Amino acid sequence: MNKPMAMNQKNVREEIENLRKEIRRHDYLYYVKSAPEISDRKYDELYRKLQKLEEENPQFADQNSPTRRVSGEPLKEFDTVRHTEPMLSLDNTYNRQDIEEWDKRVRKRVNVSDGYEIEEKIDGVGISLAYINGRLDYAATRGNGIQGDDITRNIKTQKVIPLVLRGRKHPSFMEVRGEMFMTLSELKRVNKDRVKRGKSAFSNPRNTCAGTLKLLDPSVVAQRKMKAFFYSCGAWEGLELPETQSRMLELFSEWGLPVNEERYVCPALKDVFDVCEKLERERDKRDYEIDGAVIKVNSLGEQRQLGATVKSPRWAVAYKFKAKKEVTVLKDIEFSVGRTGVITPTAHLEPVKIGGVVISKATLHNFDQVRKLGVSRGDSVEVERGGDVIPKILGVIKKPENSTLVEPPQNCPSCESAIRKDPGGVYYRCLNSRCPAQVVQKIIHYASVGAMDIQGLGESVAEQLYEKNMVKDISDLYALDKDDLEKLELFGEKRARNLIDAIQMSKRKSLADFLFGLGIPNIGKHTAGILAEKYPDVRSLMDTPCEELEKINEIGPVVAQSIRDFFSDPGNRKTVTEILKSGAGFSGVKVGNKLKGKRFVFTGALKKYNRREAKERVDSAGGRVTSSVSSSTDFVVAGESPGSKLKKARELGVRVISEEDFTDIVGEGA
Repeated sequence: MNKPMAMNQKNVREEIENLRKEIRRHDYLYYVKSAPEISDRKYDELYRKLQKLEEENPQFADQNSPTRRVSGEPLKEFDTVRHTEPMLSLDNTYNRQDIEEWDKRVRKRVNVSDGYEIEEKIDGVGISLAYINGRLDYAATRGNGIQGDDITRNIKTQKVIPLVLRGRKHPSFMEVRGEMFMTLSELKRVNKDRVKRGKSAFSNPRNTCAGTLKLLDPSVVAQRKMKAFFYSCGAWEGLELPETQSRMLELFSEWGLPVNEERYVCPALKDVFDVCEKLERERDKRDYEIDGAVIKVNSLGEQRQLGATVKSPRWAVAYKFKAKKEVTVLKDIEFSVGRTGVITPTAHLEPVKIGGVVISKATLHNFDQVRKLGVSRGDSVEVERGGDVIPKILGVIKKPENSTLVEPPQNCPSCESAIRKDPGGVYYRCLNSRCPAQVVQKIIHYASVGAMDIQGLGESVAEQLYEKNMVKDISDLYALDKDDLEKLELFGEKRARNLIDAIQMSKRKSLADFLFGLGIPNIGKHTAGILAEKYPDVRSLMDTPCEELEKINEIGPVVAQSIRDFFSDPGNRKTVTEILKSGAGFSGVKVGNKLKGKRFVFTGALKKYNRREAKERVDSAGGRVTSSVSSSTDFVVAGESPGSKLKKARELGVRVISEEDFTDIVGEGA
């Protein structure tokens, strides 16, 4: 009786696997190659058949099955992912001379033996995917380049992303980098649906894509169809790396990862110029936005030789296309006050479409810029999307009769307090630190996605909280209760509870997020991450003198003084103290010295940890994970199907340990 039953189970499993394989093939043909072989109805029949078999046979469950793309409850927050290697940004060039100078710097170091490879620069959102033995392990946003948000569940909703790579031979561990984007036609479809439901239309595809990837409900993400192109890798183990960038992208394509077909290998610099000009001419023919071309040294060996600066690879550069321009009327100039008190003039324009995006506002930066441009209300002005993103006024085309230049206000437009021009600077600043506009902007910044990510606390809510005297300082957020919030406009019990939960959840955010959320001048996400690696908590940072801060890599005198000035202010110290009293415990990255100075390399697939978790174990104990084996490596951790790093470790006499040995070294709770 048992033997036929076993055979039956085997047949069921084979049928399930065959259905998964077939559905993945059709997903690839439809979403990556745009060449479907079957009708939607036939596809739905295959999908429902697989779904039924999986429900009847839960023992054959697989988290990377096509039926698991959208499942589970909405997320409460995003975990943080530390990239195995930094996701760097590109330096920009704007003309032939810039490219020629970059080419000279490159050729001083390498021969450029395989020429340059050119790709379109997609105006999208940077992402990183990790695959273990060809199966998707996790996905992350670029974040600050060092760490990003874990968006695995949202990425799984997008059928353009393979959950299991095609073919048989893959790296045992691979981290691929790419750009997620929304097409212009999909944005049009999404906006049409939103307007039908009485909601406002999204302004541009990039921001819509970025916002979609950060939604906490994957089922909503699944309703928007995004695209992706992959163009490079971080970690690559267990398979010999190809010799060139162009061959690597061919492998990506063979494995089912979408790559841009608009890419070119150029043996000479003249060919590079020709391709860049061609792509710029054809940019408006695309159903997606591009704002430049990316020029890369094609040889991966030469890329490694060239290396990178702290922020950018030396082997690649972006050539930025000329911004698109239009003429419109400047209707009015509004003065706004930022969270640091800086008063910024903003131009309100007669709406005009530039590059598929409707522009109705443009920054004028400061009043020196207003004088330089000579703008006044009623002028016909030339506007461009600077870098194809930020609208900016280039100059006046025509002036109406009797126009008068715009002058700086005499008092703060928000609180009527005195204003002052920065000594030796260009900014006019409100001197009242309790200025309503400043406080509201501080609350908005603190609650933003890049900082404490307090869902439901946007501009209108922040303004209401301030106007009703509920929040006069960001520390007051932690004293709010549900009854307080139910007094706000459009707030019921459920919305109030959700916001209170989000505020309480923010107490668990990282030190890097908290430091960025405080709005310390000159401290962005990247610098906040560096400080969080150095200090275990905010108290240990608050009293650090400038000379100690300046010893930290990438912290110069200006940034050090900004930190010192911020924490020397009694009001700021009180704010931080009150937030900590509420039970918040923002912690840094490194918390121990057990493995201080020890270098680890991982090869092969681990059973107990994914690669990110293993790296975090080492980081938290003060060690360091590197991607290549050298004589300075202390341990090579060998998992299943180890690659060439195992052979090199043995050749160099580096200690090789198992995953069990690694667990013993770092400790179960490290």
